[in-house]
Parts: sequence; structure tokens; C-alpha cells
Amino acid sequence: MRIVHSLEELLQLPQEPGVNGFRARESLRIEIPRLGSDASTRAQDSLNRLQERCGSLAAAGVMFLALVAGVFKVFHRNPEFLAFATLYELLAVLGISSCLGALAKMIALAVTRWQFARQCREQHDQLSRLLQGPATH
Repeated sequence: MRIVHSLEELLQLPQEPGVNGFRARESLRIEIPRLGSDASTRAQDSLNRLQERCGSLAAAGVMFLALVAGVFKVFHRNPEFLAFATLYELLAVLGISSCLGALAKMIALAVTRWQFARQCREQHDQLSRLLQGPATH
């Protein structure tokens, strides 16, 4: 678990690979002095929701669609089910769909990393306004 003690640390989180990397990401706890517990909990929860995303749903969806489309195409072109050409094409479809699934996962993780960086900036702005207090005009 990564503990954030200041607003500056909050802005530096997107550059840390353990927090915003392509592998398993650490959960966050925000413990900034002078900040109310409900404000820090809201910020912490919104960032941790992004930390839980791993791209598996995108990978599974793309892989399934590619696999189904490939299998239909193979059986449409090859009427013989047990021919070696059909089996080789099915293996190729399986390999290609796996690669497409891995690519979809990487793209989903890249989007999540971008969203995490944006969310860190937004939380920094909101929390810094809270720490400054109400603006007087």
C-alpha cells in the first residue's frame, strides 16, 4: 500500500511504476495533514477504483470476438472439419486472437494510466482548494 502524505506526492504518483504501471498496482491511502477524513477518503476511493482495473475484460472481449470471427471464417472456407489445413488455420486463429487480446489489454491499461494521471491532477486541484479554505471576494 502506498501512503500519500502531501499534495506534491499526489502529483508525482503517475510517474511511479508500482502505482501507475502496466503490472499489478499498489492501492493508495491518502493521509494529508489538515485535510478532513471524508475528503481524503473520497479522493482515495476515486483513485483506488482506477487502481483495480487490469484490462482483463477488454482482453477477453476482443479475444472472444476475434476467435468467433476467425472460426466462422475458417469453417466457411474449409468444409472439411478434420483436414490438416483446417486444424492449422484454427491454430493460427487461436494465436492471432491471443495476440489481439494482449494488445487490447495493453491499450486498456494505457488508457487507465492516462485516466489515473488526470484523476491525480483533478484530486490535487480539489484538495488544494479545500486546504486553502473558502475564497473571499
